[in-house]
Amino acid sequence: MPDNRTPINAWVTVILGLVVLGIYTLDHLLDNLKAEQPRTQRHSFIKQYEPIIWRLTLGSLLLAGCLSWLIPEPLWEFGLGMVAFVGLYLWGISRMKVKSHQQALKEPVTSLIYAAGVWGSTWYLGMEVSWESVWLGVIFYLITVQSLLLFSHFEAIKYREVFNLARWLQRKNTLRVLKIISLVILVVCLTICYLTEYHYVQRLSIILIAMTAAHYWMILNPEKVVTDERFRLAGELVFFLPGLVL
Repeated sequence: MPDNRTPINAWVTVILGLVVLGIYTLDHLLDNLKAEQPRTQRHSFIKQYEPIIWRLTLGSLLLAGCLSWLIPEPLWEFGLGMVAFVGLYLWGISRMKVKSHQQALKEPVTSLIYAAGVWGSTWYLGMEVSWESVWLGVIFYLITVQSLLLFSHFEAIKYREVFNLARWLQRKNTLRVLKIISLVILVVCLTICYLTEYHYVQRLSIILIAMTAAHYWMILNPEKVVTDERFRLAGELVFFLPGLVL
């Protein structure tokens, strides 16, 4: 996500998309290697089309690696660091037991990887990192955590055998955390809008508020998104909203 000061690099955007796709599918593929893994709708889909998805996953990661030569040189160091971190993460989750309390770490760590890839690449390309960019980066991370925790919440409702962060927190605490995140995002973004002198930052802050508002709507209307796992499509569409600020 650009900060309106750093030029947009199309290749960085393409590579980020390929890497996110690769990590997302590889995560599920590794989950399916565990015999005790609950068969949720998404895991069943991955299992059914496993050979195709393996090729798609490896192909997207290989293509991202080939295209990396087209990105600015300062990003290579950042990219190598991210590759090492993601590799360590995937190795760790592949060794986790399905019912382990460590499964609760997946959502915040996955959120960190995604937010770091989006915001970190912008910081590396920029000449300076403004206070607005730092705070908006933190807010973007919180929105990502909220999204994945929301997914976990709905999945825990639909599949009683699933063990994730929402199951670990329990339903009451999960809803409390989700609502607190929305409140924090609202307060911080409105404060940024008031203090900043950049109209772009104000527009982006409003977009981030809209994103958490969409999540909050899903919190209040679970019956409309749990069926057929519509919450996944709705939740992923939320992350297209920042494109409106360009």
